Amino acid sequence: MELRPEGAGLSDSGRDAAWQISAPNHTSPLLIQAFRRFTPRDVDRMLGGISSLVRKMLRDPPIVVVAPWLSPRSQQLLTERGLNYLDLTGNVQLRVARPAVYLRLDGAREDPDPPAKSPVRLHGAGVHALVRLLVDVEPPYRMLHLARAAGLSASYVSRTLTALDDERLIERDPRSKIVTEVDWQGLLAARVEHYGLLRSNRHQTYIARTGARTLYRRLAAEQQDQAVVTGSYAATEYVQLAAPAQLALYVPDLDQFAKAYELMPAAQGADVLLLRAANDSQLDRARQTGSGSFHVGISQLVMDCSSGNGRLPEEGDALLEWMAGNISRWRARQLPLA
Repeated sequence: MELRPEGAGLSDSGRDAAWQISAPNHTSPLLIQAFRRFTPRDVDRMLGGISSLVRKMLRDPPIVVVAPWLSPRSQQLLTERGLNYLDLTGNVQLRVARPAVYLRLDGAREDPDPPAKSPVRLHGAGVHALVRLLVDVEPPYRMLHLARAAGLSASYVSRTLTALDDERLIERDPRSKIVTEVDWQGLLAARVEHYGLLRSNRHQTYIARTGARTLYRRLAAEQQDQAVVTGSYAATEYVQLAAPAQLALYVPDLDQFAKAYELMPAAQGADVLLLRAANDSQLDRARQTGSGSFHVGISQLVMDCSSGNGRLPEEGDALLEWMAGNISRWRARQLPLA
């Protein structure tokens, strides 16, 4: 199999070049689109910039995006659009029908040469509160209203929205900058990369003397609003893959709660997990169920499950599937009051 250049300068953009990939029985052209720096927002810009003449000349060839580095989000969006890619750190995906080629390699997940002004990363208390609002509430909404509802500065929210827009996790009106669409699934996945149920929160495991289910029922009967349920017990409200084995609770003070409910510390065989929330926004919009227990909001629940251990990630996937099919049942129409 042979790969060789066929031509260059095929459009006014200066980014296009044509290559050929050949095998004994077949030859296929490849349209190369080269970038000095590529962001997820460039996916649509690139497709719009390819000349129809070039496509016609090359009979709608496979397109290969080439850049010094492509972020995981860029790779995801390129794959969704059926585009190939290659970066200089070794991230490669190349699919050609004839001759049959499939090549997939993983390179750097972090930019080895980041821009001087780094984009806002999805970690920290402020971004957690903003991500939860963007997921929990249906757009449209203005930046100032988001800042007020999240209790954040307007400048911080403005910078973060710009970064999310560049990553194509949100869409904004070009003139008013009103947020018009949110990729809530992509946003949750991006946040989970910087959040972990056990990594981000102080925690301790215990054995309940009378069993986790009995403790859960007792908390519901007492309407104990200081213990907020997450994990498998909360997920069963929406989906159930198997009977929950461990009761996960956010509580204000681990030691005091364990003493009050006679929990025994245990590293092995624990059926209760106590958590101290890393920031208050994790408990925003907690809700009381019909049984009387308090559960975290569904966006927090899916992040806890997706970033948890054991079978929790499977429950996180099932929750995402349920959410996608039942948006009107969990997504609010208006931002909450500050």
